[in-house]
Amino acid sequence: MMLQALVALAERKGLLEDPSIGKRVVNYQLRISDDGRPLALVPLGAEGRGLALEVPVPPKRASGIAPAFLVDNAQYVLGLPKHRKGEAPDARSTERAGKCLAAFASQIRAAADSTGDEGLVAVDAFLDRLQVDPVKERTLVTELSCDHEWTGDECIAFLRDSDGTKYVHERPKVRAYWAGKRSSASSEGIPQRCLVTGAFAPLARLHDSVKRIPDAQPSGASLVSFNAPAFESQHFEQGANAPVSQRAADGYVRALNWLLEKQGERRFRSGLAVGTDAVLVFWSHDETDTADVLLALFAPEAASEEDLRAVFDAAWKGLVPRDVDATRFYALTLSGNSSRVVVRDWLETTAAEVKANVRRYFGDLALGGDDAPLPIGRMLRALQATPSAAADKRGLSPMLATRLVHAALRGSPFPRELLHAALARLRVPPRTGEWHGTLRARVALVKATLLRLRPDQEVTVSLDETSRSVPYLLGRLFAAIEKLQADALGDVNASLRDRYFGSASATPALVFPRLLRVSMHHASKAESEHRGWTERVKAEIVDRLPAQGAFPRTLGLEEQGLFAVGYYHQRQAFFTPRRSAETEVTA
Repeated sequence: MMLQALVALAERKGLLEDPSIGKRVVNYQLRISDDGRPLALVPLGAEGRGLALEVPVPPKRASGIAPAFLVDNAQYVLGLPKHRKGEAPDARSTERAGKCLAAFASQIRAAADSTGDEGLVAVDAFLDRLQVDPVKERTLVTELSCDHEWTGDECIAFLRDSDGTKYVHERPKVRAYWAGKRSSASSEGIPQRCLVTGAFAPLARLHDSVKRIPDAQPSGASLVSFNAPAFESQHFEQGANAPVSQRAADGYVRALNWLLEKQGERRFRSGLAVGTDAVLVFWSHDETDTADVLLALFAPEAASEEDLRAVFDAAWKGLVPRDVDATRFYALTLSGNSSRVVVRDWLETTAAEVKANVRRYFGDLALGGDDAPLPIGRMLRALQATPSAAADKRGLSPMLATRLVHAALRGSPFPRELLHAALARLRVPPRTGEWHGTLRARVALVKATLLRLRPDQEVTVSLDETSRSVPYLLGRLFAAIEKLQADALGDVNASLRDRYFGSASATPALVFPRLLRVSMHHASKAESEHRGWTERVKAEIVDRLPAQGAFPRTLGLEEQGLFAVGYYHQRQAFFTPRRSAETEVTA
């Protein structure tokens, strides 16, 4: 279903109208005369970084020599050996560059002889000059762009000077020739039933590469690939092991590359980074506001809380037609490795269900005192061991972000690993300047995980003064004892939270008797206006604890989670301005 949905997207977006043409980033435009003399070398894009142009589809390359048609890198177009900047090319790369140029020129000569097209004849003449005296002619070209240090990776397209702004590969005869050549190549072989479309058609031997996948090769990676005998079966070779027609293979690859294109200020046209090693792409049959929901889910850290709330609320403002909400919605999470694209998650549902699940996700994360949406990236950063980029993944599974996305979009339980990671970080003293936002993110994850793991368990958004849950009451009691210390001593180097939070939440019987004795000492030093209220809250909490087993020897993982929620709720209540008795009576 995944490949079928991608092929359907490619057809709806017109990406398969001409399968012989595709997009490629071109760095330079090489202007030549009718007799093949180089006239100008024009950089495309900002500082020659290139522009995405519609060009003849390049071949799938591995380690062999396979020239693209008319538009290729300088190794093929100019015979320029590939090398790193600041280094001289070695003999092996020089020899290979000569073979690449010969293969490229042979292909152009065949096309020029077949069509007689004036643009192809001009390019053929240029390549003849280049092959007669490679060093001299190549120098004439590269000196047209003296400020650039060539490496052989630069992509070049030809433009005949008398054609104005039309590239040689855009000439009608040239496009017709290339379309016919590629069509005849793809029709070779015995037609077989395509696993994607169900039609009988010649199979794609090699599938094109998907670009911009995290952790994959910069040149792209294959989603379907059989590049070693160990992956093959029944004596089938290459694409015959997973029979997909050429049109279907072109369709799903072009759809993915279209979704992953950079669009304006956005990193992807219809995709979002999931952690540092995966990307989520999403699409639907009809235009919906579901993209706003996912933007709120993954909103960047730099966004203000007002912006996050506005994006989140936008999806539910106004009336959305029922038929649009019922449209099919697809989400695909991808990552890469050294050889191919890895599918981490696949979701097929409706836009309405996605919005409902994401709304529930934010509801499960809600905590009293601050209702701004918490994006996934910000929560995962709250679980990191250190703020440095080098330690982004320390102690966290690389699949954790994907599993959290899965839970948000499907409404399924959160990974239990989140509960363990959040509690582990709560035991560590906070770094300077991180406490409020980080505490909220960690406790929100704890609360949401508890709700999803045990739906019958009630975990409130704000302080629940009627709760008799012992772990929850102990968390509240710890917050009250901490408040008494703050009232008495103000800011200290090592607070009770820094020293005792972990042990108090895991082994209450060992810690709380001592904490209660210390709190009496702090109460005697606190100012009377603060001491009365805090002491009263502490007494009310102690009264709710059972006479037997008030301080358990140990608390399990989920009970430690309730302790953390109780601590946060009571802490927020202390920071909430109290109404005076007169105001309460008047109200």
